[in-house]
Amino acid sequence: MRSSRREDIVEVFDALHTVVSRVCELSFDVLTTPERLGLLERLEQEARRLPVPGHELINQLAEQADDTELGSRLPAALAERLHITRAEANRRVAEAADLGPRRAITGEPLAPLLTATAQAQYTGRIGGAHVQVIRSFVHRLPCSVDIETREKAETHLAKLATQYRPTRCQNWPTGSPTASTPTVTTPTRTAPAGAD
Repeated sequence: MRSSRREDIVEVFDALHTVVSRVCELSFDVLTTPERLGLLERLEQEARRLPVPGHELINQLAEQADDTELGSRLPAALAERLHITRAEANRRVAEAADLGPRRAITGEPLAPLLTATAQAQYTGRIGGAHVQVIRSFVHRLPCSVDIETREKAETHLAKLATQYRPTRCQNWPTGSPTASTPTVTTPTRTAPAGAD
């Protein structure tokens, strides 16, 4: 895992604020429709990437801060500090546990539990709704499904998620959560554009 100096972290977050402020002040009157669509795509990609550092921050709080320091349990503290619902805070804590970097008991860095999903989010190719579908599928798998099969299913779903909208993802996992080997189907592109 990389190490950053406190000054570098503050500098980068200040730069992020400045750049986002500049983007918010732009007028897009001079652009063509294809250019506007292209910029919306780029904006979406960057917005999808922003939860990634949040996962690491949340996981570090979970590891290093106690309820006394936080003033309450982590989800309640996040809800209060970020002005979000407790349900949203709980979702973020759970998502960070699956997608953020981890540490072994010995302190060595570990990859995220859902490595392929975390990588797809890092590159901005999938968003929160995709992540929700993948996490839901993986968490519904019975304990009898071995780690290798879980990883293959998660990797396959993450790859598919980079190609389709989240509403299409919800119907991909066709294996029952009680089946010994989950299956994932690849959707066809025959549905009308407005069908989902």
